[in-house]
Amino acid sequence: MTVTVHDMAPRPPRGPARESFERFVRWTIEEELPAAPGFIPPGEREAFQAYYRNLPAAGDEPALARYLRGMWRGEAGWTARWIAARLERFPDVRVLDAGSGFGTYSMLYAAIGAEVIGVDLRPDRLSAAARRLAFHAARSGQALPVRYERADLTRRWERGYDLVWVYNALSHIDPLEEFLAAVRAHLRPGGVLVVGDINGSNPAHLKKLESVRTAVHQEYVAPDGERHAYAVERPFPPGELRQIMVRAGFRVLHHELYWGGLGVVPDALYAGLLAPLQRQWWLGGSSARRQLMVATPAASVSPGLTLVRRG
Repeated sequence: MTVTVHDMAPRPPRGPARESFERFVRWTIEEELPAAPGFIPPGEREAFQAYYRNLPAAGDEPALARYLRGMWRGEAGWTARWIAARLERFPDVRVLDAGSGFGTYSMLYAAIGAEVIGVDLRPDRLSAAARRLAFHAARSGQALPVRYERADLTRRWERGYDLVWVYNALSHIDPLEEFLAAVRAHLRPGGVLVVGDINGSNPAHLKKLESVRTAVHQEYVAPDGERHAYAVERPFPPGELRQIMVRAGFRVLHHELYWGGLGVVPDALYAGLLAPLQRQWWLGGSSARRQLMVATPAASVSPGLTLVRRG
């Protein structure tokens, strides 16, 4: 079942990717979060505020600067740069935010210039996301091209995408094989699947996961009674994630690990030492905290050579 929650708005004027990226993140911290009690009702607000409780405080410029650097160097920044580069070659870029939750990344990538479909199973998350989208349009005067839908991504898809973004959500999708088959079938030529997730071999993560769930494969029952298979925090060690992608018919284009502190490291040290080390994914072992993986269908054309018409 698919339920449209918010209609697509015209794409905003394009600007330098990093400027647009940081402007939206600052807006979220400095304007949206303080105003949340006024436009997100109780029942949705508590979960929203709890999820974003670790954001830097408005007015703490050093902490905010570190946070922005870290985001730009991490999974979201990589994706924003890919979208910006794609837009230099094509008139539109369509992004699927798979497991969009409260819609932060849907709005962020729309601010870069993409057309975004945010999909989630939970109507409460989609409701809060739609309220955020409307609040952003009212407060900023910029209607972002985002549409939120309630759907099960292991079932039928109806569109093609340039990029499928899965952030902290791959561990919930079940059966994963059906989702990956749908991604492979619906990526436009040169398109990519981008996964941002924890390092599933980190002992601290594994210990925490064991304390919050009793079984991985469970069931989510929606308020309307519809039932969906649902995985609860299924961890993916880097090597296992690569194997899963290859078995599903993907070719891994990029894989890097993050140890934390991305925003603290000075630019020269980051560019000369840390960034190259991150790309040696096999060196992270169990110490890395997070991972970014970018994959494309194994038979797809190289993004640099994509000249065919996109549907």
